[in-house]
Amino acid sequence: MIDFPLSQDAQLIDIDLLNVFCWVAKTHSFSRAAAELRTAQPVVTRKMGKLEEQIGAQLFIRTSRGCKLTEAGQMLAARAPGILTQLVRLKEEIGHSTQVVSGSLSMGITNSASMVMAPYLLPMIAQRWPLLRVNMVEELSHTMIERVLSEELALAVLYDPPAHPDLVSVPLLMERLYVLGRPDSPLRDLPRVSVRDLAALPLVLPSGHQTIRMLLEDAFAEIDKPLTPLYEATSMSMLRAMAAQGMGYTVATQGGASADIDAGKLITRPLSDKGMSLSLTLITTRAQGRLRNVQFMVDFVSSEIRTVARRGLWPGKPTVVVR
Repeated sequence: MIDFPLSQDAQLIDIDLLNVFCWVAKTHSFSRAAAELRTAQPVVTRKMGKLEEQIGAQLFIRTSRGCKLTEAGQMLAARAPGILTQLVRLKEEIGHSTQVVSGSLSMGITNSASMVMAPYLLPMIAQRWPLLRVNMVEELSHTMIERVLSEELALAVLYDPPAHPDLVSVPLLMERLYVLGRPDSPLRDLPRVSVRDLAALPLVLPSGHQTIRMLLEDAFAEIDKPLTPLYEATSMSMLRAMAAQGMGYTVATQGGASADIDAGKLITRPLSDKGMSLSLTLITTRAQGRLRNVQFMVDFVSSEIRTVARRGLWPGKPTVVVR
């Protein structure tokens, strides 16, 4: 028998009213909240009056610029978003539990994202869908695009995929690029590094058509400087090892270098020029995206990556992209 702790006459808060409250608290305005909710302002006003009746306390004070929260309103605003989030997740989990998800799929992931997410995602996937076998593959971005298009991979998480008529892209994060070098290198005396500064440094960089390399090629062309690295490699772990040995400086996101940074092998400085960021994006094909297992995985992976970043657990504190 389920132990339900509330009495029969317990006064519960209406979830719809709580959602409207969160929008008013966020925008500090009844009219802006109404616009976000695509409803009329009197509806919002009426619902907030009803919520105050249910709670038995005043939640807002009207001002010339909108409204501000009372002490009771601040208490509710601190906890209401978490309550709503739990309810949304509960709905998703119940929906997933009613459908058996089984079989296998392969998911590609770029090196820096795998360093952060792979140890976190795989156990959660196994717990949620124990009959689903997921093969996580680490590849270069352009290789993953080819394998997604050929349907060898059901989906992939990578940087800055080009537009393609057969691909569905879901932007997740904007990650700034950093210069990496030894802790005892001159890099320690610089608060930040520009592309022009970078042109004067010995570099060890990704080769070929890798995303970071192409971005740097364009940036060097803008300042009319040749990009001539001392060494090139396709492996980011190899480039980080070269930088840690003092063979030169490399460029990467903090997520991909977090283990070496935490171990004291490397230090980082942000590239200060505009545009020195990468978009971490999830891709699948339009055909694959209609498959139930792939739909579940796209929604789950997107949600978890954004959640990790919002909690400040993603190195470099990237900007979360919400469509």
